[in-house]
Amino acid sequence: MRKLIIICILILTLLSICSCGEPALEPEEVEQSTLTPTPEATIIPEPTPVRSFANFPDDMPETLRDPKIVVKKSERILELWDGDTLFGSCSIGLGWKPEGTKKTEGDGKTPEGEYYVCVRNDQSSYYLSLGVSYPNVSDAEAAFEEGTIDQETYDEIIEANNNKTRPPQKTAMGGEIMIHGCGGDRDWTAGCVAVDDDIMDILWQYCPNKTPIIIEP
Repeated sequence: MRKLIIICILILTLLSICSCGEPALEPEEVEQSTLTPTPEATIIPEPTPVRSFANFPDDMPETLRDPKIVVKKSERILELWDGDTLFGSCSIGLGWKPEGTKKTEGDGKTPEGEYYVCVRNDQSSYYLSLGVSYPNVSDAEAAFEEGTIDQETYDEIIEANNNKTRPPQKTAMGGEIMIHGCGGDRDWTAGCVAVDDDIMDILWQYCPNKTPIIIEP
């Protein structure tokens, strides 16, 4: 009996020694302690409604002789011209920060200036799209002076504009500015110009590569 008591005392002593480490975390504590904080997400405002309209002739010609696109940002209007004749107009949607010209990637702005259609995409996620040749020479000069882009990128942009091809799109200035479908009744894009799909059909028909695009404030 005496030996049994001594054995029990030894066992209790060993158990006490083994439990002297860090206490085990409760399941909830383990979950919280292993979570990695994530950076705060960019907050994009709710789309701003735009007065939706479209004025195009019922009798549409097969082609336009001298097409030109004019975008009036403050009025939320896109105009399609044939030479000096206004062919039609419609409402547009812009980005979440439409005031001012685009300067950097992710600023939510639409560029302002003289551009041209530099690519056509019939596999767009937004129905159809016409690429705007941003950045242009003026954009590149300003970005180079501010140190946003280096000499090599500047030279590539200038060469593309001189040849009326697509300028570099993956730069600190941002890129991939498009005129595309999926709705011109609200400001909802990341800087592109959005129109209704039926209007995009018209622009697609009449605006080949190198069609001038003028974007006004």
